[in-house]
Amino acid sequence: MAEARLLTSSVIEPGGYIATKIITGQVLRVTNIEGKQVGDLIAFAADDLSERFWVSNTIRLNGSIYLTTGNVLYSELSRPMLQILASSGEPHDLLAGSCNAEIDNVRYGVEGHRGCVENFCEALRPWGLRRCDIPMSFNLFMNCPVRPDGTWSIEEPNAGAGDYVEFLAKMDLVVALSNCPQDLNPCNAGRRKPLLWEIFHGPGDAG
Repeated sequence: MAEARLLTSSVIEPGGYIATKIITGQVLRVTNIEGKQVGDLIAFAADDLSERFWVSNTIRLNGSIYLTTGNVLYSELSRPMLQILASSGEPHDLLAGSCNAEIDNVRYGVEGHRGCVENFCEALRPWGLRRCDIPMSFNLFMNCPVRPDGTWSIEEPNAGAGDYVEFLAKMDLVVALSNCPQDLNPCNAGRRKPLLWEIFHGPGDAG
């Protein structure tokens, strides 16, 4: 995105999180600083937080489980929330959802292992949102290949240092990102790493 004016920039520490309001027409960019790090992203309509990002509508309306440049993230009311303007470090994932302490206990026998759901709960507490309000996530840079027989697995991300995803806000939103703390499977190549979160004035942003 050429000649865009940067509004805010934050390095999200390994295992950390962020949530902020993004205005229609602004552009969000999430960058892999070191490579091979996943970020779970969810969104809510700012004027009605009960309207959330919805994975099944996003799959149906894009006709694919793999999102790329030009695809749109839709709400549960099938309204466009975010459009992907640029994408590298693919694939990204729509099927795995977010890790959490309970499923990591079942999968790996580790109790109290903080996950993305716990991060979302903390990030969205200022908006009065609770765990039951957290939708399935769009997992940036997460590599979960689906095989012809329907089986799938979690593999190391393809994303390298400097790969990024850029989104155009199609409505006023509250957007949250969990810098995935998973270190019990290949999701983040065994090590938590930072992500860069930037918001720019976009082509449709009058601010």
